[in-house]
Amino acid sequence: MTRALHVLMALALVFTVVGPLRSDLPSWAWSWWLLASLVALALWARARRTAHGQGTAAASPSGVGSGFWPGPMPAPLRPALLMLLSAALIDLFMGLWHGGGWDLLRQDGKVLLSLPMAWLVLAGLGLQAQQTEVYRGQETGGQAMRGHSSGPQATGLHQPAALYEALCWAMGLQMVVALAVALYWPRAWLPATPIPWATAVALNVAVLAPLALVRPGASGGVDCSFEGRSWRLGLGLAVLAGVVAVVLSRSRAAWVVLPWLGLLMVAFAPRRAPAAVAVLAMMGAVLGAGLWYDSLQPAQVERGMRLLDLVQELTQWSQSDAGTSVGSRLVLWEAAWNSLWAHPWVGIGVEARIALVQTVVPPDTLPDVAPLVHVHQQFLNQAVDHGLPGLMAALLCAGAPFALAWRAPTTTMRWQCLGVGVVHTVGLMFNANMTHGTYAVNFGLVLMAILWMQASRDAAGGHDA
Repeated sequence: MTRALHVLMALALVFTVVGPLRSDLPSWAWSWWLLASLVALALWARARRTAHGQGTAAASPSGVGSGFWPGPMPAPLRPALLMLLSAALIDLFMGLWHGGGWDLLRQDGKVLLSLPMAWLVLAGLGLQAQQTEVYRGQETGGQAMRGHSSGPQATGLHQPAALYEALCWAMGLQMVVALAVALYWPRAWLPATPIPWATAVALNVAVLAPLALVRPGASGGVDCSFEGRSWRLGLGLAVLAGVVAVVLSRSRAAWVVLPWLGLLMVAFAPRRAPAAVAVLAMMGAVLGAGLWYDSLQPAQVERGMRLLDLVQELTQWSQSDAGTSVGSRLVLWEAAWNSLWAHPWVGIGVEARIALVQTVVPPDTLPDVAPLVHVHQQFLNQAVDHGLPGLMAALLCAGAPFALAWRAPTTTMRWQCLGVGVVHTVGLMFNANMTHGTYAVNFGLVLMAILWMQASRDAAGGHDA
């Protein structure tokens, strides 16, 4: 059964790598991770039966793990899990109230399951490892039979860095694939809607960037490959590939990852003042180069990197209409705000919201894009659908990464969670990302990856400086 768990995890990693190629591939990755967690649950149940039959403490689910991971549901997960569960329950109740609209609940469900699935996989590996120690103790009469096993076996990871490295490889290669997609396909032909696709890539950048920037030796001097300069260089190149893919997508909401990376570079730099000056100069140069490049392109709906169009639309926001990217959002947000206060407690439901959107922005207004069916913001979209309860559900979902950061045991995990929270929240402010399965899957995957990476560092005996 342990071999089946490893095979399922390998399949999940493969589909994670190729996810940017097609909009259905992330769901395949999610399916394999779900099956892996179910196998891990079976391992947990078998270990519990064995412990009950033999009267041992070593394999008992309540005694598994060394320190923080991967024993019973860790306390730092509970606030975030409670927030996600509350969001899903609100959406379930409001969906039943309106007699439909299950799409959003399905996306919430993927995110809700991410934390328990991550814990189950870790607990399953840990229980199986300790069960192995129990059998060895029976054969040798050693201490494992008495529940005193220690070292990496007690943490449930035979090779503590293996899962860490596999996740980094998968996420890094996914960003290389995303770069190839962004180079080959124009923005309108991306496998998923551009903003969810680009923001999903930016989430990976937010997870890997702190690992590339953390100082050597911050893991307590553990002799693991992720401590080496070449490993950090590889992570940095993967982050660079993801950044270029995000920029080439021309999805400006996802570009929040760029200033976030600047903040990370300053935070992890030995001398912060010079680093801050260098980052500001570099960002100014990049912005100036983008505006200059746009000025050389012929005027069109989406010119070059769309920076010059953004500046022009923002300077004319008071006269904006539904014919531009910024203007359509402002018109839709005003209509959504009015709809919320006209129906504050239960909203108007999904079908009425689609009719409202297509009345405000008729399909022939923006002929270069598909007919709009949402209000281009997750918070207001759920508020229109489900009233103030829906708005609360959206806020709870956006706040879950920050709750993980608040209870994170290490600095690296805290920066990862904060980065995911910032990218996720900004993405939700400018598009209804959670209505897209591709984005919901990737959001759930990065939450799982953060937990697994932290568990692997703990198993190696590492900690942040």
